[in-house]
Amino acid sequence: MFIVAVAELKVEIQDAIRPLAGDLATTPYELKLAFNAGFPAVVLVTADETQARAAQKVIAGRGHRPILCDRRDVTPSSEMTQLRAFRLLPDALIPDEGSPRRLDFGDISVLLRATHRTTSERTEQVKERKIRPVMAVMTGGLVLSKTTQRTVTSSTAHNEQVLYLFSRSHAPWLLRERNASYSGLGSRLSASSFENFGTTIQLLREGCPSAAYDERLKTSRPMRGVADGIDATDIYAHMLAMCLAP
Repeated sequence: MFIVAVAELKVEIQDAIRPLAGDLATTPYELKLAFNAGFPAVVLVTADETQARAAQKVIAGRGHRPILCDRRDVTPSSEMTQLRAFRLLPDALIPDEGSPRRLDFGDISVLLRATHRTTSERTEQVKERKIRPVMAVMTGGLVLSKTTQRTVTSSTAHNEQVLYLFSRSHAPWLLRERNASYSGLGSRLSASSFENFGTTIQLLREGCPSAAYDERLKTSRPMRGVADGIDATDIYAHMLAMCLAP
């Protein structure tokens, strides 16, 4: 599957919508929805690579910045190297204590702060006692109520801050705020995972100042007709890394 998005517009949104809608065989309304949701804005999803490249060319021809993403190139979060008991060296990052793997700061090209949103559902049987005044009269007060049972399903949203680390020579690495041990921060360690997460980002930005940094994915959003939740964020992160990498 190929995903075509607009990373940046050369003109104001209202001036870009109508010409691009005609070029991309969509409606101004649909295009406006895509742009208002934020950039990169997905404008085409297709299994036809020729069609995707034609759309990319059209967008570039209007002076805008396109992104063409082959979903097969996107690394899912579950397959990324996870920073757990990580260590920060003067010039590199070690994902786990004792791990032979390392990511040199000079190799890091993009740091993307994002939010992973998941939803859990809980189903339970709820018993309720209902008063039956008519039955109470008919039975002389012997039967006042009856017990009924119904199924109730509730949904709970869970948000977690994450940091994608894209490099020039490795598949992406991932830091999850509440799934990491921050003992490697030493004297800068605090009691809050959120504060430790922020401190780690600060140290990484100081260690690799040439790497691009972006926070627009802190607000999670679905990719209509393609993916939602973490899957959508992974794709957006991949596309952002494509256009932000130095």
